[in-house]
Amino acid sequence: MKAEWRLAIRNKRLLFFNILVPIVFIAPVILSGAPGVHVTVILVVLFALFSTFGSSIPLIRDKESGLLQRYVMTGVNPGFLLLQRTLTFALIDFLQLVPAQVLIIIVTGSNFGEMSLFIAMVLLALIAGNLFGVLAASASRSIAEGALFSSLLALYMIHLAGVFRVAVPGSWVSILEPWIPFRPLYLSVRTIVLGAEPVMGADLAPPLFFILVLIMGTYFRGKVFLGAANR
Repeated sequence: MKAEWRLAIRNKRLLFFNILVPIVFIAPVILSGAPGVHVTVILVVLFALFSTFGSSIPLIRDKESGLLQRYVMTGVNPGFLLLQRTLTFALIDFLQLVPAQVLIIIVTGSNFGEMSLFIAMVLLALIAGNLFGVLAASASRSIAEGALFSSLLALYMIHLAGVFRVAVPGSWVSILEPWIPFRPLYLSVRTIVLGAEPVMGADLAPPLFFILVLIMGTYFRGKVFLGAANR
């Protein structure tokens, strides 16, 4: 965890672009006067892809270079190592997106409650996106495959969260929709952009349970994904 923090801070060029690029994408959208529905979709997609790609690609790169196996050979639990790394990446993503979040909050004129909810849901989505990125990386044999699997997984989860369409009541999609971790982010963005009803506490229980399952899956996947070096 300490190593990833130091690398993120000291690589000032990468840090600069990771802060600038989301603003460059978001500013024209949020300032354009585009329909709120379209703005909502774009923001959710951007946050989800940013976290998923930001987790999977570096993970594949570091595994191919042997860096992670060297950590494991010191006796570190591979599952715990992967979880530490994933949480750190999620926090780094969140800090890099702070300027973009501030821009969204200012332009939409959100009140304190809406602002707090939006920020919390961004962090929750980034944690979920990074966990999805680990799943994509663990199923990939190259960075190209990792990019492909990350985009497929992220976009499919966004779709299941109801971002692209309204689910038919009573369908299996409508039953699954509340459990998807990107759903609270979508609802919070709708609140600040469209003035929709805010996310209630009860709405967070299913996606939080889903994230807990992802955390457990990441832990056990880490023992398989990185544990070979320990044998």
